[in-house]
Amino acid sequence: MMARIPEQYRNQRVGLEGYRVLNLDLDGVCANYRAAIAEYVVRTRGANPYELGTNDDYHFYTAPGWPIANVEDYLAVHRAAEEDHLYATMPVIPGAPQALRDLSDAHVHIRIVTHRLFVNGQHRFVVSDTAKWLDDNKIPYMSLCFTGLKDSIGATIHIDDAPHNIEVLRDAGQHVVVFDQPYNRNLEGPRLLGWGGDAVEKLLQWFDQWPQVSETAGADCP
Repeated sequence: MMARIPEQYRNQRVGLEGYRVLNLDLDGVCANYRAAIAEYVVRTRGANPYELGTNDDYHFYTAPGWPIANVEDYLAVHRAAEEDHLYATMPVIPGAPQALRDLSDAHVHIRIVTHRLFVNGQHRFVVSDTAKWLDDNKIPYMSLCFTGLKDSIGATIHIDDAPHNIEVLRDAGQHVVVFDQPYNRNLEGPRLLGWGGDAVEKLLQWFDQWPQVSETAGADCP
């Protein structure tokens, strides 16, 4: 029998049974971007892996211990790593694929929302490598959005790790779950410490607690 969609979810209706909309970040939430960049600078710049700094600062060029001098140097490293198919080979954060499959089975509409197109001229393989990585790791999703304007795409819940994204989304009245990283521990929760344990149960509870969202919650990429 088809499940009845609760009244409070009508403006999020995305399918015959779906009404929970999740905007999901990738880097730092599902994919271990920092581990991938660390491997790249060790391999190409001769960095000592035991001397790389901690992750207490979100930006590589201000975090101590990273052989990255400034913004321009970081962009050069990132561009070269993209060309080396960084996004097709990044380590997955443990537990993410199974947890997301469980959420999908619970009729959560998973929309990947990631800001990966910030280096011009390389979009064609960034997009294809991202899709390949998602397929290789068997991560379910209903739509794939590349945008830095995350507050323009509403959802019942957003999961993100980047402090600036979390603040912007909350300023826009959106519900954000902080995916725990050393550089975001000054922010208030709710917070996921990882994808294991009771992560799925917590998220489903938060979906039930946060049905009221903006009228754009059911929209796909603008």
